[in-house]
Amino acid sequence: MKIRIDLSVGGENIKEAFLQIEDRKVDHLTEEELLQAVEINIRSWADREIGISWEIVEFPVRPEEEEG
Repeated sequence: MKIRIDLSVGGENIKEAFLQIEDRKVDHLTEEELLQAVEINIRSWADREIGISWEIVEFPVRPEEEEG
């Protein structure tokens, strides 16, 4: 079984990847179990491939700070 993953950010396609799952590992699964297995594999891929970093670049001005 081959699965194509399209990763997009803001509507822009950023990456395309393919996952391969051996048929013998999934041929006995029901359709629902198969979909769950695919989702688990995609989430594992995402955990390995996607990183998000952030920082606060401007703090909010609080009313008590404006008075002084």
